[in-house]
Amino acid sequence: MSDAMNNQDPTENSKSDLVDRFLALPTIWRVGVTAAIVALVFLVADDYVWPTADAWNEESDRISKIIGQSQNLENTIDRKIERVATALGPIEVPRSAAPGATRLEQTVSSILRDNGIVPKIDARTGSRLASSSPISEVAGGRVQRLVCELDFKSNPDTLINVIRELEAEPEIESISSLRLERIDDGPQLEVTLSIEAWVVPPQGGRS
Repeated sequence: MSDAMNNQDPTENSKSDLVDRFLALPTIWRVGVTAAIVALVFLVADDYVWPTADAWNEESDRISKIIGQSQNLENTIDRKIERVATALGPIEVPRSAAPGATRLEQTVSSILRDNGIVPKIDARTGSRLASSSPISEVAGGRVQRLVCELDFKSNPDTLINVIRELEAEPEIESISSLRLERIDDGPQLEVTLSIEAWVVPPQGGRS
């Protein structure tokens, strides 16, 4: 029994002594000490704890506001991108230059032939887009424009159908120019039409 008492923690003994001394104080002293401790805790909280909590709350409000603004901006950008994508249609990644040129001529010839037209076709390469452009990055190389000039005769109704089909063809980027001349004041038209497509030249070729 004495060994157990000797093995008690001195810290526990000191705490017990403090409690005993506090309880032994007169009531008015106990109330005063308690009030002093409460006041000390209040001062510490007022100087350190509560300002820190207020700062955290302000930072939390600021972050929440930023997140809300980001979400609104994201929604706005998404709607703008959706409108642009709808207007432009699906993206066609450019193919290699040689097959691209051949296939473009075949596509154009097929559209005109289906409309009863045998055109004169002159295809040539144009300028290259910068390697940093979005289209070049998607294609995996610097994109070059392929220009295809067409000369043919047609009536207005057939020409409208041809232009509509050319614009609907994914391999054709744009109709860059259109020149019309009436033949002998009749219904037939002399048509000069330029279309453009994007191709990716082979690596190591000339710029």
